[in-house]
Amino acid sequence: MISQRIAAVLLALWAGSLVTVCAVVAPTLFALLERGSAGQVAARLFFIETVIGVVVAIAVLIAQKAGGVVLPRPALIAIVIAALAPLSSELILGPMMQAARSAGDMARFGALHGVSAVLFVIACVSAVLAVWFFNRPAA
Repeated sequence: MISQRIAAVLLALWAGSLVTVCAVVAPTLFALLERGSAGQVAARLFFIETVIGVVVAIAVLIAQKAGGVVLPRPALIAIVIAALAPLSSELILGPMMQAARSAGDMARFGALHGVSAVLFVIACVSAVLAVWFFNRPAA
C-alpha cells in the first residue's frame, strides 16, 4: 500500500515533471526544432504526462480509500483537476485537433491547441496546489 510519504513523493514528482514539460521542454523544442518535429515530440511528451498523471492520481485516490493516505479536501480536488484536464485534452481535443490538421483547417487547429494549452496550464497549477495542500500541516 502507498504510505503518506510515498504519496507525497509521487505527487511532487508528477507536479515537477508536468511543470517541466509544459514550461521548459515544450517551449525549448519549438525554439530548437522545425515546427512539425517539435509538435510531434511535444505531443508525445504531453501524452506521457497525461498517463503519468492518471496513474499517480488513481494510485493516491485508491490509497486514500484504503486508509493509507489522508487527503485534505483541497488536495483531493486539485489532484482530480490535475489529472482530468490533460485527460480531457488528450481524449476530446486531441482527435479534434488531428481532424482539423488533416482538413488543413489551421485556424481551428490553433483554437483547439489554445484550449489544450489552457488545460495543461490548469493541470500544472492544480498539480502544484495538490502538493501544497497535501503537505500542509494540519491546522
